[in-house]
Amino acid sequence: MLSVVEETIKKFNMLNYGDSVVIGLSGGPDSICLLHVLMELKEKWGLNIYAAHLNHQFRGKDADEDAIYVENICKEWGIQIYVKTFNVPAYAEEKGLSSEEAGREIRYKLFYEVAQKVNANKIAIAHNMNDNAETVLMNLFRGSGIEGLKGIEAVRDNIIRPLINVRRDEIEYYCEEKKLNPRIDKTNLEPIYIRNRIRLELIPYIEKHFNSNIMSTLQRFSEIVNMENDFLNREAEKLFLEIAIAGENSIEYSINKIKNIHPALIRRIIRLGIERLVGSLKGFEFRNIQAVLDLLGKTTGAAVILPKNIKAYISYDKLILRINTEREHYKYYLELENDKDNMAEFLDCNIKLTTVDASSIKDMKKDIYKVYIDKDKVKQKLVLRNRLEGDVFSPIGLKGSKKLKDYFIDEKIPKEERDSIYLIADGKEIVWVIGRRLSEKYKITEYTKEAIMINIIRGPYNE
Repeated sequence: MLSVVEETIKKFNMLNYGDSVVIGLSGGPDSICLLHVLMELKEKWGLNIYAAHLNHQFRGKDADEDAIYVENICKEWGIQIYVKTFNVPAYAEEKGLSSEEAGREIRYKLFYEVAQKVNANKIAIAHNMNDNAETVLMNLFRGSGIEGLKGIEAVRDNIIRPLINVRRDEIEYYCEEKKLNPRIDKTNLEPIYIRNRIRLELIPYIEKHFNSNIMSTLQRFSEIVNMENDFLNREAEKLFLEIAIAGENSIEYSINKIKNIHPALIRRIIRLGIERLVGSLKGFEFRNIQAVLDLLGKTTGAAVILPKNIKAYISYDKLILRINTEREHYKYYLELENDKDNMAEFLDCNIKLTTVDASSIKDMKKDIYKVYIDKDKVKQKLVLRNRLEGDVFSPIGLKGSKKLKDYFIDEKIPKEERDSIYLIADGKEIVWVIGRRLSEKYKITEYTKEAIMINIIRGPYNE
């Protein structure tokens, strides 16, 4: 055990002589083993060792007994320990987090607080080879990319995991051999969580029927992915500095430059931009990044709304990520494929165009989010945009045309709102002031053969 741990410490450069280390001590086999091993290496490495324990109040009396146990063992071994009691279940409910997420957040916050208090430069966590294998499989089943398949990092900033190359059965044997009598969390023995089911059911099945050495296989896989992920991240960082321009609340990318980059790196460059804007990628999924990538083939005005109020949109030769503090008035413009059925995304709208036989239209009841227009009357490609100088409009029921500006005045639409109103246009002719009025020139008549149904599925007008 000692030789394996020391080899891991050296391989990943986890410790230097004289380091001060805070150990996250739950009282279970893993953390007690880690504490004992580092105590065995203390003199050789000149370590200053501290412990931190969170009583998360998940397990009532058992949790209280865990706290007493770790305090007693640290007193026996001459280790300074910091114990914090915190109502994690209540915190999880308040913040809308899972119990695992909430526990992790408060636990790591405690570790950093203690490290700062005792001036420690390392935090040691007792994740082992099994934990890493379970994490890799969990992330695989979730459809994670390389970032998730790298598993648990041996070192991340000042956090170290000296047991990452040690199997759980080896840890249990070590605890038994050294008569450490760690605490056992009975919930870990029940298949009530996904991780537990992977641990108790899936991995034993794989070991029995496919690969008896699956732990080492997944560990090796994790290390390879970690190494390659690190390389890709470094390359992405270099490219990000070359092609991205950071503003106060925005990141701009040159589309001409980004198109010459491999898609695997473009994805990372987008992720870096999001991190720069909001500090982390928490809450962002694969589909969010993919939605941004999908914008690259679109024209000015195409946009998507991302988590944490980020708007990604195309503006001429730039892809822009911006923290959307309020609804911005900028030039909207999106060409619509009116010669075929399709769905187009635009800012917070989905616009559905469907060609139908006019004789099949049975229900023409008023719907401000759906209109039918005569297909033969459309002379150019339909576009969704905001107003332009010289726009004309023939509101349904009116004989003749008027300037769109005059229509807005007649309808008493405030000046500050006029530039943000979505329009469907056929050249300079306004077909539909979305949510307000259809044009007389494009309405369905008894002579209409084919119609285009334009439907706003969701958006600022019908949320």
